[in-house]
Amino acid sequence: HRERCREQGESQGRELTRVTRILGVDLGLKRTGLALSDELRLTARALANLTPKSRAEDVAFLVALIEREAVGDVVIGLASLKSGDDSAMAKRARGFAQALTDALRAASVTARVHLVDEHGTSKAAAARLVESGVKKSRRKAELDGEVARGLVLDFAQQVERIENSPR
Repeated sequence: HRERCREQGESQGRELTRVTRILGVDLGLKRTGLALSDELRLTARALANLTPKSRAEDVAFLVALIEREAVGDVVIGLASLKSGDDSAMAKRARGFAQALTDALRAASVTARVHLVDEHGTSKAAAARLVESGVKKSRRKAELDGEVARGLVLDFAQQVERIENSPR
């Protein structure tokens, strides 16, 4: 999301475009994958996995990360069943997204939380890890972060398409 801001001290009042980062979150029971885009939303890198503790602790960790890294959009993977119904993890993701939204609001941190379909993301992430030469022994540990990275890149592409579409 591009935010317009006035350059301080600029007599001509020229506007600068500030682009915020995207944080991807792939919730899991044992590991939560995290990834962060660059400021221009062109690339993303996986961060260290978060080992889930309690919802409150995990949300507090993410609020601090979002504030520190100037994140404007948080993308949380939503694992729905083929029928379209929510899986147990989808219900957990919805609750987590609401808790994060509430915590961001309480901390006066401006960031939007989005739930996105993560169907097929694990398979695509595993293929990217193989293509990039990650050893088989490391793939399991890196998979969650790579899924989160895919969520970030997919979201950035969707936003770019919307912003560049004719109106």
